[in-house]
Amino acid sequence: MIKTVIFDLDGTLHHTEIALVPAIQMAMQDLGFQPAAPASINALYGEPLEVFCQILLNCDDETCRKFRGGVRRYQKITLPGRGKLYPGTREMLSDLKEMGFNLAVCSNAGLSYIQLVTESLGISDMFSLLEGRDGQSSKTRRIGNIMSSTGSSFTVMVGDRYHDIDAAAENSITSIGCLYGYGKSEEMQKADFTVSSPAEIVAIIRDLLEKYSAL
Repeated sequence: MIKTVIFDLDGTLHHTEIALVPAIQMAMQDLGFQPAAPASINALYGEPLEVFCQILLNCDDETCRKFRGGVRRYQKITLPGRGKLYPGTREMLSDLKEMGFNLAVCSNAGLSYIQLVTESLGISDMFSLLEGRDGQSSKTRRIGNIMSSTGSSFTVMVGDRYHDIDAAAENSITSIGCLYGYGKSEEMQKADFTVSSPAEIVAIIRDLLEKYSAL
């Protein structure tokens, strides 16, 4: 049996604000904007950078392009120097690998960002597939593509925003909502399960797999 766990990245594996708040604030400052408060930035993780432009800067396309470039430039400095996983994440991923799961990342960020984060945090070797937005289709379709390409018969989605929970439901797979991430608590109400830390994920998936195998 092929079995897969698909993870969102920011707010699920990556404690994003530690490295990204300073990168975003510096990019804003370079363009003459007052740096946004951390809480305003944190509320947007999971959204494409274009949404950051709209809400934080309310700017034209050219300014947004410069902002995105600045964020990408600064995060290449802040991620290797400051980036952190949520406590217990590395152990959780290792346990799932030992259980024979394929692990994948599906994020609304671009592939280059996903690669930078996973490499900077030393977890790139844990994943068999990294799926970014990069102008492609919705998260629902991209999760479906992961399921098709892996041939997985048992798939679980883990994430902290409504995109993740909705995409799981639309692909008829189980969702685990991360209450420790950046989504509002009501975003997780549709999740099949919720967790308060990465350490809780393995037990839920192990129990799901045992029930699935017994069918």
